[in-house]
Amino acid sequence: MNFRQLEYFAAVAEARSISRASRELHVAQPPISRQLAMLEDELGVCLFLRNNKGVELTEAGRCLYQQCEQMFQNLRMMADSVRDVDAGLRGQVKLGVVYSDIPVVMEHLETYHRLYPQVELYIRMGTPDDLLDDLSRGKLHVLYLRSQTEETGGLREKILGEDSLELVMNSRTDPAPGQDSVPIQALEGVPMCLLRSDDLWGYSNHLRNQCQRAGFSLNVVCQCYDTPMAMQLVQAGFGVSYLPRSIVQTLPPDSGVYSKPVQGLTARSYPVLVWADNLYYAGCVKRYLALAGGEKTEPEEAVSFPGAKERF
Repeated sequence: MNFRQLEYFAAVAEARSISRASRELHVAQPPISRQLAMLEDELGVCLFLRNNKGVELTEAGRCLYQQCEQMFQNLRMMADSVRDVDAGLRGQVKLGVVYSDIPVVMEHLETYHRLYPQVELYIRMGTPDDLLDDLSRGKLHVLYLRSQTEETGGLREKILGEDSLELVMNSRTDPAPGQDSVPIQALEGVPMCLLRSDDLWGYSNHLRNQCQRAGFSLNVVCQCYDTPMAMQLVQAGFGVSYLPRSIVQTLPPDSGVYSKPVQGLTARSYPVLVWADNLYYAGCVKRYLALAGGEKTEPEEAVSFPGAKERF
């Protein structure tokens, strides 16, 4: 039993005539009759009753026809799925995210999922070095990082916005209660939970240098390996941290954590989209990059995420 035999069988069953099926299939009658006879011989059943009006399905023929219809429907669905994958309507997009970019990522995911609900989104959080390594190995497609001090070969970046660096605190650790900003002198002696001194973004070093210029050293009670740990310590009232302002949005509104700028400090951090320029990307990944403005030649229906500007 092969596909051609089943195709001929279904056509004859629907037309109820070998001659009409022959015309619809643009195939001569003898090959159709021969294939049907071979099908009946192989199955050991009679599929059609011949009469002067044409043919009629037997009980066994009706059973086979129903299953043929299901098979043809599955084949159509299979073909549509493959076309959708190539067109970017199905597939999987693998994202790597640093914690401080969660607010940006959530905005992008909402837009993308609304447009392409059948694309599976795989999201992994990690350190920049680990995420970059996975990107180079092809385990991730797109990264959300922060602006870096050095260019990485073979990668492209797109700036997604601007984020001021501010003190993150709660009401128990606020160095300047009732004020919209914190004088730098008010930080003297304040317990600080900072990212380790060798953090990729250099947030802690920037604040340390400014305080030293003001004549004092920071009271660092904890150096944190990553941002989530620093945020947990801040929420617990263990100390104050110095991070991108938008990071407060990663906590629930009732967390009690908020941020304030330091008077006279205008440091900025930039969330960036990072992808490899020399890899093949499936349609769904290309559409994701198109939404973020990362690709120049993409489907017309693609829209851009707000607030992005290029840094190539």
